[in-house]
Amino acid sequence: MRSLLLSLLFGLSALLTALWLVLQFSSTPGERWREPNPVQAIAPAQAGPLLQITQHIRLTPRPDDPYPYPIALGEPGPLIPLYSGGLSYPLYCDFNRQGLSAPLIDNQQGYGVAVAQHGATTGYSKDCLHPVQLLYFYVSADGSISPYQQQQPAADDLLVRLELGTINRHFYYLLMPVQAAETTTRNSATLWNRKLIYQFYGGVGIGYRQGYLRPDRLIRDRLDELRQGFAVASASINKTSYGYNFLLAEDTASRVKRQFISLYGQPLYTLGIGGSGGGIAQYLLLQNHPDLLDGGIALYSYPDMLSQTLYALDCDLLHNYYYFGAADKGRWQSITQRQSVEGLSVSAAYSLKFEAQVWLAQLSSGIWPTLPDGATQCHNAWLGLSSLVHNPTQGKLKRLTTDEILPQVNWSYWGDMAGIYGKDQHGFGHSLWANNGVQYGLQAVKTGELSVAEFIALNSAVGSWQQQSQKQAERIAYLPFIDVPLWQSAFSRQNIISRTGNSPAARFSADQQALGRAYRYGQLFLGMTDKPILDLRHYLDPQLDMHHLQPSFSARERLIKRNGHADNQLIWVSHPDHTPLPQAIALMDQWLSQQQKPAQATDQCFAADGSVIAGGATVWQTGELCALTYPPLSNSRLQAGAPAHGLMFNCALISVDVAIARGDYLPLDMQPYAAQLQAVFPAGVCDYNLPDQALPAELAFPY
Repeated sequence: MRSLLLSLLFGLSALLTALWLVLQFSSTPGERWREPNPVQAIAPAQAGPLLQITQHIRLTPRPDDPYPYPIALGEPGPLIPLYSGGLSYPLYCDFNRQGLSAPLIDNQQGYGVAVAQHGATTGYSKDCLHPVQLLYFYVSADGSISPYQQQQPAADDLLVRLELGTINRHFYYLLMPVQAAETTTRNSATLWNRKLIYQFYGGVGIGYRQGYLRPDRLIRDRLDELRQGFAVASASINKTSYGYNFLLAEDTASRVKRQFISLYGQPLYTLGIGGSGGGIAQYLLLQNHPDLLDGGIALYSYPDMLSQTLYALDCDLLHNYYYFGAADKGRWQSITQRQSVEGLSVSAAYSLKFEAQVWLAQLSSGIWPTLPDGATQCHNAWLGLSSLVHNPTQGKLKRLTTDEILPQVNWSYWGDMAGIYGKDQHGFGHSLWANNGVQYGLQAVKTGELSVAEFIALNSAVGSWQQQSQKQAERIAYLPFIDVPLWQSAFSRQNIISRTGNSPAARFSADQQALGRAYRYGQLFLGMTDKPILDLRHYLDPQLDMHHLQPSFSARERLIKRNGHADNQLIWVSHPDHTPLPQAIALMDQWLSQQQKPAQATDQCFAADGSVIAGGATVWQTGELCALTYPPLSNSRLQAGAPAHGLMFNCALISVDVAIARGDYLPLDMQPYAAQLQAVFPAGVCDYNLPDQALPAELAFPY
């Protein structure tokens, strides 16, 4: 009877799989998965100066900028970056999104996007340059925004001058509140309060595009501050949807600010504001370039992008184990069991994203579907990151080039950053993710949430990611008529190194020199700043949002280990129904204007009605009111025993015998399992008493 039931189940599986395969009418996306006017051909790279660093970028002087600011109206700004390297291609031009005319023609060889006049191609643009222009916007008292039509503004209305052009191939934006009489001039600023806000934005991008900001959103986001007389500056590369190269982001922001000063004069201070990747930008730029920003309001931030990828790229490895590798798959469908390893938030109130596709992926592999009793942040928030950031054959789902030149590009974050991190022997950008020696679920096995058998089985099978040169594109079928993508390669499992037979799956170590360059070039936050940082976020852990609370404390730990304190960082956390941003801006205005920390500048947490739950220097300590109300959780590396600061790419290794002898597994006695652990970790396990072995000695934490 049992064999008959199994036969029926597998027969159903085969039937459903066949039905799924029938639906695979195309592996090529339809028009909605393509950007308009794609890149037609890839131009040769153009050399440019790269800042040479021996210790840390913070200690390295920037070169003088020879460009004669201000950029003339009707002309594009500087093309070659000042110190962040040369020009690589392709670069997708994002002029369509802003209703701008086509970029300037710079070649007739077919490189870049086609530029047409009267329906006929007249040339091509590889660098996406646009001449500087002035635009004026009318903001009515109710906040509606429209192009200025020479109407006389009422008392509560606002006029905003926008200067828009390109610097380092990316759009820059300067916003200034003006009077009607000032719409005939370029640099009059009678309403300016002499303070500048530099706006940053977030998102996950891998480069290869110019990017854009919507002027109406930029105005709306900073409308209260514009009404108070603040000026606002930004650039499209300062939105991380278009890239995480913070050296290029800094180079461009420095030039944008230089352009602003050439027109309006030196501001009293420059305050950064921005969320997610825009918060990361502030942590890194405050560290790397002390003269660029005077302070920052980092919203929903992480201390940097790279250390976040360590646990984020673990997620798909763990998912692959739960659904395909585990002997007892049903056991791993408990979200509590998953949290013991992942550390991130879980909830029975949410369903699994794309659960039908996960279900089909299991069926197509001959596995009866096993879905969890809820959802996890590791899945709902981070699914797909391994394709976007980590896979050179995949990149953006929405295509920027023609299909013919798609295989010629290294579509990954690592490929975009190869100018800093370097390339491997196959010409691919070095991946800095690593998990050699990581004991997933170590804390859980010590507390009894995992059995020793489950702990050993997990670590034996979880595996790691393939080398960049070995990665394959995702297998995606686009359904006809509705153009919906079906991801057949769930969790990028075609790129995972899995166990074979009885041999444990291999782990991955990152290139030491590449990691050293990441540290020295300031792509990782080392706490090297004394500038004010207000780290502000809603408490989104229960919503399984990727902007979880723990990274605020990871940044704090790095400040403490670098400086002996974190007096320049405030952590404010609020219920999602209240956003205390006006209070944050007012406090930072006082702090920067007086150049002294105000007495009321303390950690705080806020209720939904805006009331302060608690405030003070100790409110985030264990058992205190803010920590009880909005508890920071964990991640897969912390659950594996890594330090709270999160900077551990290539850990020092010690043998299993040494780890057992010194009590790393207490209160468990792991001696009976020593041989099994040694088989899983033949090179040894992570010794977190020692720093990251890739951290240059001169950058070691003093505290």
